[in-house]
Amino acid sequence: MSKLKGWLIVAGILCLTMLSIFTWRFLAAAGYFTAIKLEVPAICSVVPSPPGPEDIEVDRARGLAFVSASDRRALMAGNTAARGGIYVIDLTAPSEHWQLRPVTAQEPADFHPHGLSLYTGADGARRLFVVNHRSDKSHSVEIFDVAGDGSLTFVRSVTDPLLISPNDVVAVGPDSFYATNDHGTANKTKAMLDDLLLSLNSNVVYFDGQKMSVAAGSLSFANGINKSADGKVIYVAETMGLRLHIYDRDDVTGALVPKDSTPLGTGLDNIDVLDDGALLIAAHPKITSFMSHAGDAAELSPSQVIRVELDPKGAGGKAGTIYLNLGKEISGISVAAGYRDLMLLGNVYQPNILVCQQSKVIKGY
Repeated sequence: MSKLKGWLIVAGILCLTMLSIFTWRFLAAAGYFTAIKLEVPAICSVVPSPPGPEDIEVDRARGLAFVSASDRRALMAGNTAARGGIYVIDLTAPSEHWQLRPVTAQEPADFHPHGLSLYTGADGARRLFVVNHRSDKSHSVEIFDVAGDGSLTFVRSVTDPLLISPNDVVAVGPDSFYATNDHGTANKTKAMLDDLLLSLNSNVVYFDGQKMSVAAGSLSFANGINKSADGKVIYVAETMGLRLHIYDRDDVTGALVPKDSTPLGTGLDNIDVLDDGALLIAAHPKITSFMSHAGDAAELSPSQVIRVELDPKGAGGKAGTIYLNLGKEISGISVAAGYRDLMLLGNVYQPNILVCQQSKVIKGY
């Protein structure tokens, strides 16, 4: 055997070994090897909705739930004319009478909403911030004034080169917000490679009302983002990193300082902050199943809700599952928004919202 041939064989073995390692790492992070032994049930009912009620924000003071919905399968099929919308649920009515009422503003005309966030000023004035994926592949955050009945009036559109692949947004002022970029590239092939390699190319950006900057980086698929009641702490969910990140926030400069990072062992999505300070986080315990569900509605994707109870002194806390099903009741969950003893579960593709009793009993899975 020639020396060159020997080196080629060694190089081939090394390449196959590295590919196997990276594939195993991805499949492990994506839940391929996760065995769900027991479901964690809840008493639930279904509220019909437009396809893809991906994010839900509850105005608990007014008893309104804002829903961001977009028919993502239609968009994936190339139907960019399928305009998404914002809807309101009157939570003061009996839950069996809950229904979605459209409040979408006429502007912008090109509107495919994703994550959303409600801001309430000291004077009680409300503004809704919504991530928008435009038909030309650019992205923006749309800002709306909110009337007492939940109706929206368009205020402004924020665009910036740093909005590479925005997923979720949290408002911290009447014109300021943080947004997560779930990938560090707009190129789909490179984004898939980043996921496979579990690259830390995702980040959080901050808009202070005039300019945008990177506030936090080195994340693997940054997804949901939210803030504490006093606005001094920012929570960020990593889908591929399977972690919850906690940052101290300077409310003058907007700077984020890492405070804690907690592995939760599941693909985290949107975050809701309850009145008692606990977090509800929707999660995908088997991301590989979610990927299959994205391509085929008949493929079920297990859905999970994590409750996180943080120690108010900042030293630990506890977290665990309060809802888990194999995907028959709801597939591809994306948000769990709490209201009193209930929680509204949204998803990425299906035409319904699940309304379930909200348990405080934390379980393993």
